[in-house]
Amino acid sequence: MTELGHREDPASRRVIDLAIGILMGLRGCSEREAFDDLVNAVHQTGISPAGLAGALAALVGGASGHVAHRSEAIHMWGHLLARRVTSAD
Repeated sequence: MTELGHREDPASRRVIDLAIGILMGLRGCSEREAFDDLVNAVHQTGISPAGLAGALAALVGGASGHVAHRSEAIHMWGHLLARRVTSAD
């Protein structure tokens, strides 16, 4: 899905692709649906695609300490992460 990151550097595109993959796994959806979810989050928050993608990846990876845009990522996808933890128990 290159439309979102076509002007971004390769590292940003990688983190966006990673976030799309994470959303596909969390939601059990297609790549297109995950991409649309990320685009919707960008429109709702005004945060760059790479910024939101990085925050989502950090949350899923269990990053500790300061994570830029952490609260926005939790607001957008926290319910998916909570469901993941609950189903793993």
